[in-house]
Amino acid sequence: MHSEEKNNAVVPAAPSENMPVPVKSGYWGRMAERYTWLWRILLIFLLVFSALFILLFSRAFTYDSIFCFFRDLRSVSSFVTSEQSAVTASFTEGDQTVLSYRGGIAFVNSHGVEIYSPTGERLLNAERTMKQPRAVASRKYLVAYDNGGTSFVITNSYAELYRGETEFPIFGAAVSDSGHFALITAAGETLSQVLLYDNNFNLIQRFGRASATVSVSLSDNGKRIAILGANATEGTVGTKLDIYRLGEADRTDVTMTFAGEIPLSVSFTNNRYAAVLTNKMLRCCDMNGELECEIAQSGAPVAFTANENGALLVTETDKISGTYRVLALDKRGDTVYDGEMNTDIHAVALGDEELFLLTKDQVLRIDPDDGDAIAKTVEEGANGLFVTDAGGVRVCYPAKAEYLFFEKT
Repeated sequence: MHSEEKNNAVVPAAPSENMPVPVKSGYWGRMAERYTWLWRILLIFLLVFSALFILLFSRAFTYDSIFCFFRDLRSVSSFVTSEQSAVTASFTEGDQTVLSYRGGIAFVNSHGVEIYSPTGERLLNAERTMKQPRAVASRKYLVAYDNGGTSFVITNSYAELYRGETEFPIFGAAVSDSGHFALITAAGETLSQVLLYDNNFNLIQRFGRASATVSVSLSDNGKRIAILGANATEGTVGTKLDIYRLGEADRTDVTMTFAGEIPLSVSFTNNRYAAVLTNKMLRCCDMNGELECEIAQSGAPVAFTANENGALLVTETDKISGTYRVLALDKRGDTVYDGEMNTDIHAVALGDEELFLLTKDQVLRIDPDDGDAIAKTVEEGANGLFVTDAGGVRVCYPAKAEYLFFEKT
């Protein structure tokens, strides 16, 4: 019995010489070996790049940037699913400045600075008494100041960073994404001056001006400052534009003068181009002092804005008929839209693909490619308009901001 079972047992067969044996000398074997080495080399490059990036840009990995990233991500996701469309300031009396800031809204009033998320959650309340509150903001920072006073405050979207005082009254400001900011003030020995601060709130440069400074702008990377002023020579008012590299106050990259023109505004459209508005002309220049465009105005300027998408200007061409010219340029000064409207325009906003105009009781969205316009009715009394990242605009009132959505076409 046992012997039969042993005879019937299955014994593994010895490997045959004809059985397939995996080899590395064939075509696919050589390719696999090459890709293995390539993968290892790419992995080494990735590790080296990551280490160098962390060493060279360690300042980017801050509590501020990480907090803002997750806070903004949460705000945007809640905004998409929220039915809330209006944000109201806690203080509704007195002079107010309303700004779009990091997807939400900032109210700057006589009590200080209030910043709200897109869903209406109050993120910051920085108390600061101001008689004539004004504010400017970049994508990261906000500067609020008392126009004609000497106090100012710097915030991000969740904390007050710095508050300070100047020796002379403040009449304008600018701030960049780098954290550098500038203040236009009166001066003792010159007609005006521009105070430049770094991102540690240290006063690093003082630009004494023989002209009355009207507007100032900082490039997003914080490497250049543009100063626009009015000066009088032989009884004639003219415009003077100076663009400096930061840290080089004694040398200008660009100096331009425009005789017989009154300066109104200057703004960088990116790090290489700036839009300059006077009462007669709209110009765009590069950092070599070359004019990319020079467009004569056909009437008095009514509204103007400039950002990384370009510049948008509205002028009144005929007071009797109430006709307005709407002119839009890209960031290099090329005309993307030039049309007319027969309705009063109170405010404008420039998106990456659309133009927005605020009238007495409507918001118009214009497609610059074909000129098609879509209108939506709003309450009367609106005085501001800002583009949001969610495909719509914020319509601003003295102490309230409402969201208005436009379908993408």
